[in-house]
Amino acid sequence: MKVFLDIDGVMVHANPHRSIELEDDGFYRFDFKAISAINSIDNAEIILSTSHRHRFTIHEWEKIFKKRDIHFISISIIETENLYNVSRREEIERWVEIKHYSVNEIIIIDDDKSLNGLPKPLKDRVVLTSPYRGLDDDYEIKKILENRAY
Repeated sequence: MKVFLDIDGVMVHANPHRSIELEDDGFYRFDFKAISAINSIDNAEIILSTSHRHRFTIHEWEKIFKKRDIHFISISIIETENLYNVSRREEIERWVEIKHYSVNEIIIIDDDKSLNGLPKPLKDRVVLTSPYRGLDDDYEIKKILENRAY
């Protein structure tokens, strides 16, 4: 399963009135509920769509996710042409098209409201989190996985 994953507002809250704890590697401590929800996805191929995606190498991202006990097959990032004013929706839509992904092999987990503008088949694969809470359960993920068409 290809998991387009944001960090802020998903793996950690994005509430400006609360601080975010850091791990000893200097990056955010992920919420345990978010970790559990991600780990509910079998064979996760994580595709980082977060604005942090260029902050570390793929090898460093792998270490960060392993340290936080997240299970995955692989980690990659959406590569863009450094286009400014491109929404998260446009980035993901383009990446799905470039990579020829089937809608049924995708889950998008993000707090970006631009994803509401995705075409219905892709929008149906979105877990849109509240940025103030982040990913706090796996209900929506399970619902998407159960509704996969074969």
